[in-house]
Amino acid sequence: MTASRAVTALAILALAALQYFVFPGHTYLYSDTQIYVPVFERLFDSSLLAKELIVTGAHLSYTVYDEIALGLKAATGLDFEWVLTAQQLLFRLLGIWGVYAVARAAKLSRWPALSVAAVASLGTLVAGPSVLTVEYEPVPRGFAIGLLLFAMGLAARELWWGAGAAMAFATLYHAPAVWPFWLAALLFARRRELFVPLGAAALVLLLLSSLQAGVREPQNLFAILSPDHAELQKLRAVYNWISLWWSRYLWMYALAGGICGLALWRLGPDVPLRRFFVWMPAIGLATVPASYLLLEKVGWALLPQLQPMRALLFVSLFAVVLAGIAAWRDRGLRRIVWAAAALYPAFLQPIPKPIEGPGLYELIDWAKNSTEKNAVFLFPDEGRTLPPGVFRARARRAVYVDWKAGGQVNYFPAYSREWWRRWQEAMEPQFAPARVPDLAALGVDYLVVSRTALPDMAAEKTFGTYRVYRIR
Repeated sequence: MTASRAVTALAILALAALQYFVFPGHTYLYSDTQIYVPVFERLFDSSLLAKELIVTGAHLSYTVYDEIALGLKAATGLDFEWVLTAQQLLFRLLGIWGVYAVARAAKLSRWPALSVAAVASLGTLVAGPSVLTVEYEPVPRGFAIGLLLFAMGLAARELWWGAGAAMAFATLYHAPAVWPFWLAALLFARRRELFVPLGAAALVLLLLSSLQAGVREPQNLFAILSPDHAELQKLRAVYNWISLWWSRYLWMYALAGGICGLALWRLGPDVPLRRFFVWMPAIGLATVPASYLLLEKVGWALLPQLQPMRALLFVSLFAVVLAGIAAWRDRGLRRIVWAAAALYPAFLQPIPKPIEGPGLYELIDWAKNSTEKNAVFLFPDEGRTLPPGVFRARARRAVYVDWKAGGQVNYFPAYSREWWRRWQEAMEPQFAPARVPDLAALGVDYLVVSRTALPDMAAEKTFGTYRVYRIR
């Protein structure tokens, strides 16, 4: 390796470290890992979480996310947190290199290209569809986007076979995140080298889906949502329903799309992979009317599962990359305007706040070591907050119902009805001590409260603000 390449490699490693540890940072068990990790625990050890609702609503059939996590845990003996974090770091690193390679192909020198990669690595929130260009969590969508950027870097260097392999791997992780790339490639690029690896990936997905372990609710991909299921999705999965948020957020995508268009016009033929930079944002914008028609007018049940409007991610992401490149190709005031256009999206994303309340980890350790594996807990004071999901994943004990588990309403009608029934029985209306016998009859073994007083009962344990009552 030459000295210049070594310097570049060290700079990219430094960017990845800053991205992970400083900004935008990382989280674990703040979002969808609250769903995935309990499923992994159940698949790895079938004696765990036998009474947990969330493991019956897993949607892991068409991804290698679970197989790779399980395989790495079996091979290394590490916790799922570590094997998922290792993958997150790797794919973030590859994504940063991909943006750098694209910028270099746009005729920027090393340090300007690294600055474009640095700005893109700051990430942004894609409001409305509720997705991030740089995921805080080690989730399959984040892995797939990192691989997609890596593939675009390879393609920018005319390494089409490598790009095809990277995109096939991205598809194995999370096909709904990368389909705009494939549509643009099919309609406008038509590189055979891309599609041969994709065919192999499709065969792998079909094989793995046929071998998928665990309980799964059969899905009819051509079903129409029932009115009750649609209303429940509007309550719990607002991000799929454009009519509920368009007036607040759609202007952002019109602005980002305009930045993409102006940057493409300004840069002209110097933009590498121009067809992808034109058509992937265009496809993202087209998902808005398509989703409105197919979901809100037709009621096609497949739409909430695919969540096509999350393709708006490419409008925001490519606006940052193209504006960053344009800033180095322009001069004076225009350079400042382009730089501002590239930087402002980073300020749109929220900074995660700690969710672990006082005593939560002591509660987790006690439950993991001192309660039966099939015990069922309920956190009636927590409402729509996240600690119950942290408890479920780390203690490996079932939670009767919590808000995060309702995210599966996008996929399974029977699961959705059961989740909503439990939520209404145990959480709404507001929890009252008189309902304790009813909860015991429903199968709840332990109540964990932090605000409600149960004057006629003695707490079995107290951990910080949490009081634990055994009721069955």
